[in-house]
Amino acid sequence: MRTRNLMLTMVLACSLALAACNTDYGKTVEQGRAVAFGNGTVTFVKDVNVDPRKGPKYTNSVRTFKLPADPKEIGPEPQVGSLIDFDLDKKVVQVYLNNSLVSLPVTIVNEHKGIESFNPAVKGKKFPVVNADKNEVTVYVKKNLVTFKIPSECTNDAGFWALGDNVRVFFTEEGKARRFMNITKTNIFKK
Repeated sequence: MRTRNLMLTMVLACSLALAACNTDYGKTVEQGRAVAFGNGTVTFVKDVNVDPRKGPKYTNSVRTFKLPADPKEIGPEPQVGSLIDFDLDKKVVQVYLNNSLVSLPVTIVNEHKGIESFNPAVKGKKFPVVNADKNEVTVYVKKNLVTFKIPSECTNDAGFWALGDNVRVFFTEEGKARRFMNITKTNIFKK
C-alpha cells in the first residue's frame, strides 16, 4: 500500500511539474497551395484535410501570413500559381481567381494518365505549357499530363496556370508565421 501511495504521489508531482512548464508550442499549423509570395508575406489557399493519405481538400479560405524575421525559420521560396487542383474525372479545375477559389469546367483536348516523372513526355520539361493560338494549356498534375481549353474567365498566362507549391506555417499570433516550410521542396527524410 505504501509503494502505491508513493507511486501516486510521484505521478501527481510529475503531472504538476509538466503543467507548470511554459512551453509555447504555438497556436496552430496551417497549410495550403501558394498563390503569392514576396514582400515578407506568403498567401495560400488553405487545405483543410488533416489526413495526407486522403489528399488535399482546398477551401475558399485564403490565408496571408507575415514571414518570420529570422531567415533560419523560412524554408525554400515556393513556386506560386493560380492552379490549385484538377479533378480529371469531373473535368473541373480549381483556380485562385479574383481573391477566391473558383471551380471551372474545362474541355479536355488530350489526356495521359499515370505518367511518371521519368517518362520522356514530362522529364526535363517545364509545365504548364500554354498554346495561345489554340487557347489551350497543358499541365502535369498528379501523374496526369492533360491539355485542355482555357476557360473564358481565365488568362492564357503560363504563370496563372502554374501549380503552386504546398506550404505550411506555424504561428502563435494570427497573421504572423513563426516558421514557414515549403512542403513541396523540403525533403524531411534527407540526412
